[in-house]
Amino acid sequence: MKTLDNHIKNKNFSNIYLIFGEEEYLKNTYEKKLISSIVNENFKMMNFDIFEGKSFNISEVIDACDTMPFMNEYRLVILKNTGLIYDGRKDDTAKLEQYLHNIPKTTIITFIEEKIDKKLKIFKTIHSIGTTHQIDIPSENQLVSWILNVFKDNNKDISTKEALYIIRNISSNMEIILNEINKLISYKNSTDKITIKDIDNICTKSVESKIFDLINFMANKDMKNAIKMYKNLINNKTSPFIILNMISRQFRIILQTKYLYNKNYNINSIASKLGLRDFIVKEALNHSKNFSIKILLQAINECLEIDNKIKTGQSTDEIAVELLIIKYTTL
Repeated sequence: MKTLDNHIKNKNFSNIYLIFGEEEYLKNTYEKKLISSIVNENFKMMNFDIFEGKSFNISEVIDACDTMPFMNEYRLVILKNTGLIYDGRKDDTAKLEQYLHNIPKTTIITFIEEKIDKKLKIFKTIHSIGTTHQIDIPSENQLVSWILNVFKDNNKDISTKEALYIIRNISSNMEIILNEINKLISYKNSTDKITIKDIDNICTKSVESKIFDLINFMANKDMKNAIKMYKNLINNKTSPFIILNMISRQFRIILQTKYLYNKNYNINSIASKLGLRDFIVKEALNHSKNFSIKILLQAINECLEIDNKIKTGQSTDEIAVELLIIKYTTL
């Protein structure tokens, strides 16, 4: 993203930008930066248009791009989550692709998308005459560095250990993390160091993290705490059906990591192959020591059977999931 950062810093803009990827927080951040650096706030209504989703007419976009800026060097037009560069309307995509070759020098058009298809002609055109910027989910190390900096900017002290605890127990989604960081900053009105106890007291753990804990209790044959965690999830209005699906997913991850590890894949290779973070693979491998491949396959199949019985009314969801937890905590 250094190219885009330099464009914004030096106000030396391309006429066409494509920003794409899975990390919504960073995409939204760059959207705001572009708006603030290109458009004078006093004349924003006359120099800025945004088209979001798929319900607009492509002619409206072209008309907006053809409109001269008023008391501003550029006119900014943003197309957000339109699907035009992935699975968009074929005729509209073709029409817009042709138009991009003749876009006025006074217009900056910016596409902000999650998914794109690099085989499409419109992508190749944007890549050729504009600039493309892929924003992927940051690595764990990048997230840790970002968390440390956010706390530092707010005069709060936190160590790498606590930053990792936030990522592994709350989320790796930057927007969710930032919301929880703001809660901690408000809570700690002194310059005292942020502790794990503070995080546990103030922050909302993700359901996925709690399911991870549940599987950990099951793997360690700790029925008391496994059932306690399950009841806690139920009391917090988490659907037994969702819990079942997440247990099934965790069993699949444990099975996949165990299988690949037995095939001499290392942790980094397994994480890359399965699209998981390293720490998830490490935890899954720890859990796998307590489950044979046979038991894991059996558990996954049983999750599917329970899923079907719940959907067809043959089983009560809450009881069926609890019995599953008891069974695989005692095997």
